[in-house]
Amino acid sequence: MKILGALLPLLVLASACAPSTGYGEIVPESAAGLPVSPTSSAPAVPRDVPTETHTGTESGEFQTSWPADQLGFVTFECPKCTSNVIVDTDGGEHGLVNAIGAYKGTTWMNTEPDRPVKRVTVHTDAPWTATISDHRSVPTAETGKEAAGKGDAVLKLPAGVTRIRFTAKTRGHVALWVMSPQDHDLILNQIGDLQVERDVRGPAYLQVEGYEASWTLTPS
Repeated sequence: MKILGALLPLLVLASACAPSTGYGEIVPESAAGLPVSPTSSAPAVPRDVPTETHTGTESGEFQTSWPADQLGFVTFECPKCTSNVIVDTDGGEHGLVNAIGAYKGTTWMNTEPDRPVKRVTVHTDAPWTATISDHRSVPTAETGKEAAGKGDAVLKLPAGVTRIRFTAKTRGHVALWVMSPQDHDLILNQIGDLQVERDVRGPAYLQVEGYEASWTLTPS
């Protein structure tokens, strides 16, 4: 996250462990353009939440009061890092960032409402900033238009999208996760340059993992 800038260069990004798939019936869209969640295992109706900003120097941790029922989108920046960059939580995500070197990227958190994030642990060798934002911070990949980005990012796919074309140039790992009330699934997991198409149903969130990658995304 990133468009995007939000979404972020560093080592093999260990794929953020995703929660178990949540299934639900087709339901109306919320005002934010994402479906209303019919079960506790899918994202709740998005609502506005004040942004949190946390800073530190080298390794440390911080507490968050982010609502348990709301997805949070974490943009982590460490422009002067030269060694490992690791960001972990006590929630359902076993790792938000695992990279090497200068980093800027966006990932999601609170993907499991019964395991909300309360504490975030950071391991770096330089000053860093972590910003947690709500659904309003996530850019939309418009149907029929190519979106370009670099590094980790989260995007919204609008209603009506049924397929995406994704390309990446990288020596490292690239993964794509999709999340909606109907799905929470890994749809791509590769190393190196690629050009692929995947069936994806919007509205949904799409997470790009690949801190070394330059990529393009075209929804259709």
